[in-house]
Amino acid sequence: MEIKVGEIIKAKREERGWSLAEFAKRIGISTGYLSQIENGRKTNPRLDILLRIIHELDIDIQMLLGIESGEENYLSRIPSLLKLTLAKERNLKTLSDKNVLRKLNDIINKLCEARYILEDQDLYHMFLDDSANQIEGILKRYMALQILLNK
Repeated sequence: MEIKVGEIIKAKREERGWSLAEFAKRIGISTGYLSQIENGRKTNPRLDILLRIIHELDIDIQMLLGIESGEENYLSRIPSLLKLTLAKERNLKTLSDKNVLRKLNDIINKLCEARYILEDQDLYHMFLDDSANQIEGILKRYMALQILLNK
């Protein structure tokens, strides 16, 4: 069974408890236009509208478009561009906090300095991969802590 983009949007909107009219207002489009997207009658909404929908509903673009991350054809590049656009918007919001910016700069400096300490390029790439994995593990721990604190 194939799941359509509109069905995912509708399910996510309903999961948030937003009415069709309420969500349409949040993203700045008419209720009718949103209804057409959700019901599959409008299959190619403008990119800016799609980005607003994805941002408001916090939807993973690859999941929404049904594209496997391992694909190596030209279609797999499109979600990457959309993800980059979304990431840029979210990152700019995060980086507007000067304390966050300073701390991230310190982390990036340490990662860059390691390139001169680890002269072997393969070893440095392994270091970067390990660092990314460590960050994911730390994030999962803090997400669990957040869940505990919210109870």
